[in-house]
Amino acid sequence: MRLQWSRAELAALLRRWAAFLAVVAAVLGSFISTLIGWPALPLFWAMQADTPPTLALAALLGHALPGLLLAWGLREALLPARWIPFERALPLRRTDIWRADLGVLALALLPWALLNLISFAAWRAARPAWMQGLWLQALLGFAFSLLLSAGGALALMQWRRRSGRPARRAAAAGKATGRQTVSTWTALLWLPLWRGPARPVLHGLLAALLALLLCLAAAWHFPVHAAWALAFSTLLTQGFCARLQAQARQCYAPLQAASAMLPVSPQAWSLRLYALALLPALLAWLSWVLLLAQGPWSLGPRATPAFFVAALAAPALALWRPESLSPEARAGRWLLSWGIWVALASEVIV
Repeated sequence: MRLQWSRAELAALLRRWAAFLAVVAAVLGSFISTLIGWPALPLFWAMQADTPPTLALAALLGHALPGLLLAWGLREALLPARWIPFERALPLRRTDIWRADLGVLALALLPWALLNLISFAAWRAARPAWMQGLWLQALLGFAFSLLLSAGGALALMQWRRRSGRPARRAAAAGKATGRQTVSTWTALLWLPLWRGPARPVLHGLLAALLALLLCLAAAWHFPVHAAWALAFSTLLTQGFCARLQAQARQCYAPLQAASAMLPVSPQAWSLRLYALALLPALLAWLSWVLLLAQGPWSLGPRATPAFFVAALAAPALALWRPESLSPEARAGRWLLSWGIWVALASEVIV
């Protein structure tokens, strides 16, 4: 039953985004033939004889990371949080749970596996000289990468089940602590990030910060490709903003319902959750100012100011009033904002 439900959810997600993926492919045009070869490149590089073992292992771990992120991003379609208490109450054997986890993970990792196989086929058709003799080793590395992705995703699912259990109180509830009374919005908005139902939002913020730091480090160490790193960081930033908005609306929904008797308006809730979702964009904006001011490159005189304006406006417009639009309209607005932002980012560094 869980496998059938996950299959239906993933199919609905694919139908919702199929048209916009086609638009992205049409915009990229001739770049598709170049981009299709990227997924398999780390595997071939890791299997070369002159690659140190530590770097080869790092390349395999990096190749496994997209599959792990894909499975974690689809976790609500693979293991909904509302199912966990019912699963715990049913007389299921551990082997049944593991079998169901492996089945839904195979569905989630199928697009990543197909993309890698298409990349292998493209390189196989090109037959470059430096790849001769590395095909079997690269396929074995790909299998190892998939195992790493699946193993990490399984561990995250187990952690997700444990985090859903009721928290244990270390001290008595009625014991006086002597702390100063916190404000209403501190208790409703910020404290749940550390000790309440909004921990996934905090994890998303930390992941957005880590991804941004990696992009900034790549731009600093490889200034020749800094424009690509900047454009990729815009995609990650807006993606994290959209994901944080969806997580915040879901995680804070019980608190919103419980605060109905407090002097808190629904508009105040909406604006604060909106600002919380835009935190990655604000952090990215400040980081880009420092990076572009210090880096060894020249900046486009027209693209740079337009980029910084779009860096504030694009995520704000993409996330504004999502409840008033259909999922297709929200995805279209997000895609348009992202396309303009990435186009400007690719023209900033000259």
